[in-house]
Order: sequence, then structure tokens, then C-alpha cells
Amino acid sequence: MRIQAADSCKWGETDTPARLRQVAARPQTPLSSSELRCLDPRCGTLLPRDAELCDECGGTNLALLGHSEAVLIGDAGDRPVGFGLVGDRPNVIGRAAPGLDVDLVRFPGSDSVHRRHAQISRQDSDWSISHLGRNPLVISRPDATVVVQPGATEWLRSGDWLQIGRIRLRFVIGRSVRPQG
Repeated sequence: MRIQAADSCKWGETDTPARLRQVAARPQTPLSSSELRCLDPRCGTLLPRDAELCDECGGTNLALLGHSEAVLIGDAGDRPVGFGLVGDRPNVIGRAAPGLDVDLVRFPGSDSVHRRHAQISRQDSDWSISHLGRNPLVISRPDATVVVQPGATEWLRSGDWLQIGRIRLRFVIGRSVRPQG
């Protein structure tokens, strides 16, 4: 699935550090604000607008992708996924732990993710990520690669690629999701 963000840039493989290319999921299909996403934090499968249930987990709690304040987009094996983020509280990212907002357990390589690895929060209109794990978290941007050390916080931009363990997700602010037509 290809992510389109209003302020994102188009970068090729040569702009991505080699250590990230090795594990990176490169979504190739268009992202549409009219797509549905499964609201189960362990699933997040992206579905066509006419879906009545998630064909991955069987859940019926679905919402339009464009109704999220921000999303994390990636590929869990062969399925595109999208996890909605809310701005009124921290969004905890991890693996197989109670109370997670984004559970990466279904992703290949999830064994590299801590139970509570990171959290994404909004302050006013700005989003940040705080590292809760032990190993560095990496933010890849067209103009820089930022390594977030354990215990540190870094501001996010729409279009940033986040390397959480061996899993790669794209952070997109909701207003940056464009309808496809």
C-alpha cells in the first residue's frame, strides 16, 4: 500500500539506510481515507469500504481510516494494516501486552518488539514518540535519520518511517490522508 501524505516526500530505496531496507515493509497500494480499518488493536487490517467484517480476525468493529487523528501504516506479512491514534491520551505500541493501543504481535519480526516499546502522544497540534524499550528506536526521514535512545522523546512529522524493533511503520497525520479517486 502506498502512503500519500500532504507533506511527505517520495523517496526511493537509496534514501533509506541499509539497516532499515533489510526489514522494511514498503506498502505499495494507494491509501484512501475511505478505506475501513479493523479497530482491534491486535489486527488493524485495512479493508475495502464495503466490508462488513474483518476477513483477518472476524471482527465487526470497523471505522473509516480518514476518521483517525493520525495513523500508523504498515504491512503485516501480506496484509496492509492501519492503526488509528488518538490525541487525547498516549498511544502505547508494543507486543502481546494488556492495554496496548497498537499490538505488533502479528507482524513478522515482532519478537524484536518489547511488550511496551514506545508511545505516541499529541501536544496541541504536534505529535511525539517516546521510547519505552531498551534498544534504540529509529525515525527515518528524507533529510535525516534520527535515533531515539531509550527514555528519550522525539517530535514526529507526517510521513516519518518508524523502525520499532524489526518492524517498520509509517506515521501519517489524519488530515494528510488523501481520498483516492
